[in-house]
Amino acid sequence: MRHLRVAVPVALLSWLAACGDPGASKPEVATTASALDCATLNRPVYHRIKPANGDSLYTLNANEAANAATTWGFTEDRGVAFRAAASTGTGLSPVYRIYSPSRGEHFWTIDEAERNDLMQNGGYTTNENVGFYASKTAARCLVPVYRFSNTTLRKHRFAITEAQRDALAASGWVDQGIKFYTAPESAPPVDTKFTFAVIPDTQNEVLTSPPTRLVHRLQWLVDNRSSLDLRFVLHTGDVVNWDTADHIQYVRASEATELLDAADIPYVYAIGNHDTAAVCPGGSACPGNVNANLRDTSTFNAHFPLTRFTALAGVYEAGKSDNAYHTFSAGGLDWLVLNLELWARTGAVDWAKTVLAQHPRHNVIINTHSHLNGSGAIEQRNGGYGNNSPQYVFDQLIKQYANVRFVFSGHTGNAAYRASTGVHGNTIHQLLTAYHENTSNLTRLVEVDTAANTFSTRVYSPMTNAEKQDGSKFTISNVSWVR
Repeated sequence: MRHLRVAVPVALLSWLAACGDPGASKPEVATTASALDCATLNRPVYHRIKPANGDSLYTLNANEAANAATTWGFTEDRGVAFRAAASTGTGLSPVYRIYSPSRGEHFWTIDEAERNDLMQNGGYTTNENVGFYASKTAARCLVPVYRFSNTTLRKHRFAITEAQRDALAASGWVDQGIKFYTAPESAPPVDTKFTFAVIPDTQNEVLTSPPTRLVHRLQWLVDNRSSLDLRFVLHTGDVVNWDTADHIQYVRASEATELLDAADIPYVYAIGNHDTAAVCPGGSACPGNVNANLRDTSTFNAHFPLTRFTALAGVYEAGKSDNAYHTFSAGGLDWLVLNLELWARTGAVDWAKTVLAQHPRHNVIINTHSHLNGSGAIEQRNGGYGNNSPQYVFDQLIKQYANVRFVFSGHTGNAAYRASTGVHGNTIHQLLTAYHENTSNLTRLVEVDTAANTFSTRVYSPMTNAEKQDGSKFTISNVSWVR
């Protein structure tokens, strides 16, 4: 037998093209495959090699793999190369299988133009239809499949792991880059539970040196990182109370935060009104245009430069964290934290729209200083010296995007929770945490379980080892995470 035939579109992978084959184009490499259901890539692709000439066989069909060994000489069993899909689905493309009698080689490509060119001009005269289905773009659950060429054997082969690539390179095979994406042979189990922490207004904690309560809280988070499976820390603003000539409150907050820096725990700090030039010593309004002062955050940004935010992915204004977004992965899903300025300007809201529109597959957490008031309603005013109200931000931004899941705020009241429905039917969970206590270091902990579709939250004081019993502890079920 010169080539293998399969009566059904079950698949094989063979290793692809350089040794004289016309230019194979690379598939698109993107950060996510839109709406890809990774669970469909669940069929093992068997890899067999014919020692007589080095030809590779990749097939979904276990019977074909066995018959190829006993009948056609594909006796070298390489096990399962990776996992693919047997039928098409969202985000998947066919990987075509063709054969060249002159080369004695089976060949697989996800590029239809490459297949057509090889069949017309490259000596691959036998079309064996679709071998399996894979992705042209990268996704969280997928691995890249590299193609290697051997000009001596006039054969091609695929590799997944670094060890496989190194072995082929050491044997004279030439790496031709990533050709498609599929699931690994066996994916490690996904840890579906993780925690992120929300720190409320700490303005009263930095009035003394050292800032004992702030340091204790951050050290507790670092020490309990593993037990919590802590992935991210948010601060809802009013990091300090007011500025002074020596900037001592910023210095205290900055030095305390070095605990998170050293532990490499990603975090974001929203900017409250007290973190701006609008508030002078004692809490009084600073002289001058109060709105312009509100947007003067130069001291904050000098002590918390962008380089400290390790998950930072983009900003609205160069050199300023006032409006920024950060990304991370946890629980097997992708997350985006949008840091939004207090009583936001229309330009900042419009910028945030573009960020959310560009990340439809991320679960969005919005972090801002003022959103809910003490009674759990969305605040209607802009504080008298801001720009747009929280209600405006909610109407124009938050409720317009299907992937928004959380909004965290501080500024006023104690604790509150509000569930609202976005225009796309998604539930938006809004949580206020703002105690302004002088004897504890209250911290909201949010545990997400992406498998159970739940999140649980509580407000805990590490210093007193006590939880608030004020309704701030609860569990929400049937959460529809973005997958």
